[in-house]
Amino acid sequence: MRKVSLYIIFAFVMASVFVSCHQSHKKVLNHAYRLAEFTTDSSLAILNRIDKSKLSEEDMAKYALVYYMAQDKSGLDVDNDSLIRIAYNWYEKHQEDSLYALCLNYMEKYCLLVDSLEQAKACLEKSYYISDSLHNQEVKCLALSKLIEVEERLAPYKALNYAKTLVKMYDEIPDVTIHNEVAAHVQLCENFWYVDSLQRALEEGKIAQKIARRSGNSVLMSAVAQDLSNIFEDLGEKDSCLFYARQAYDLQHGKIFSCQLALASAYMAVDSLKQALEILKSSSPITAEDRYSVFYFQSQAAMKSLDYETAKVCNDSAYQCLEEMYQTALRDKTSYYTSLLRKESEKAKIQGEAKMQRCVFALTIFLGFLIISFVLYVYKSYRKQSLVRLEHEREIYCQKQQMLKKLHQKELSHKEVQLSIMRNYLQKQIDVVERLGSYASNANKRIILSEDDWKEIEVFLDSVEDLFVTRLKQQHPNLSKSDLRLMMLLRLKLSQKALASVYCISEKAIKQKLFLYKDKVGIKNERFSLRNYIENF
Repeated sequence: MRKVSLYIIFAFVMASVFVSCHQSHKKVLNHAYRLAEFTTDSSLAILNRIDKSKLSEEDMAKYALVYYMAQDKSGLDVDNDSLIRIAYNWYEKHQEDSLYALCLNYMEKYCLLVDSLEQAKACLEKSYYISDSLHNQEVKCLALSKLIEVEERLAPYKALNYAKTLVKMYDEIPDVTIHNEVAAHVQLCENFWYVDSLQRALEEGKIAQKIARRSGNSVLMSAVAQDLSNIFEDLGEKDSCLFYARQAYDLQHGKIFSCQLALASAYMAVDSLKQALEILKSSSPITAEDRYSVFYFQSQAAMKSLDYETAKVCNDSAYQCLEEMYQTALRDKTSYYTSLLRKESEKAKIQGEAKMQRCVFALTIFLGFLIISFVLYVYKSYRKQSLVRLEHEREIYCQKQQMLKKLHQKELSHKEVQLSIMRNYLQKQIDVVERLGSYASNANKRIILSEDDWKEIEVFLDSVEDLFVTRLKQQHPNLSKSDLRLMMLLRLKLSQKALASVYCISEKAIKQKLFLYKDKVGIKNERFSLRNYIENF
């Protein structure tokens, strides 16, 4: 009897210890979760001290979610899906858990990693509606903010409406942080910019600036100033662009690379090439992408200064950075898919399909090697051709400058000779089209067209394309000068990469611009693009 009593006491003590340990882990995880929002380093330090082998499945799921969350908020590039996959697999089976909506938010990053925008969108939409039903405004706002970023690539106007909703949601939250309030207005500002509503974008930027100033947070004020600088550059107000770029730079004491690059770009916009080069020289690029941006702007500044030798050197360095970026991305993708394949192979092995697994693995590796070899060969060939085109472009430009000097000298000697030469000169302007054609295949150069160049293109199109510009003005009197110039470039069949270089914006922004212009010319058919309309006009 006494022996039995001892067993009962021992079992009771062990159960108490187990429960105590379990409760202790829950408290630690809850504490780490609360810290992950604001002090990510402290949260990660707490999580690293936890013995994962002693966690239950539920606690392990929460551990994985909080760890992934803390890494993400600390700015670390989280490219490993193992953590969020652990969390997602558990919460997907326990959707009643309050953390399920949050888990979906971070699962979106994994979906983007494997280039699945639609899956990322589905995760965020589900997170949004779940958090709404649970009245969790924090997670709901987070889901909507990320959903906006995804919809920017798929449906710009839908993203704009979401951004308006997000601003209203934060306005209704009494204890909203200034950081979230500013971020919402900045996001709405950028969405107005994406749909080419520059004045509305400017209004939202001013609101964000006012709120940021109220906070006294230099980081927030600097971020808003950068956005305002970009907007004023698109509006053609170069002095204002430079003012806000300088403001963003000073607020960060010139230590943040994005501020350095924005200021250099603003100086180049006002042709202050010396100041731009000084900023670029003292900049602090970290990634290959950062170094590419520096070399690219240095190349553009050298071209403006007619220093073709330096431009060539900087252009070559920019290509090296591109190659590094490409190889890094390729390596990361290869590593990811290799890891994914290994996991699937392990599953196959467990299911008694080890032989098939080895065959699939070997075949995948072989095909991957062939694809990588082919892509590298194409890239190196393209790079070599680009350098040849750059040299050819420089020679053509020098020849044109020499010709213009000779023409000018002759014009000064005799007015009638001047008029005669000008008439002959206008008859030979097809070289402008040829020069644009050489640019079209090289998207890494910014095309700078003068007013004379635009006039030459207009004369040429009216001459050989049955008064194209004149007919376009008559049929669409609502088109502005800048609108007409875009239509002229489309008539010349320039690629989206070349258009991006002319306007110094991303290809995504060009796609959005072309989509928006459909309404201006009265295109109602969704399958009929603006490019098709102009080429057949």
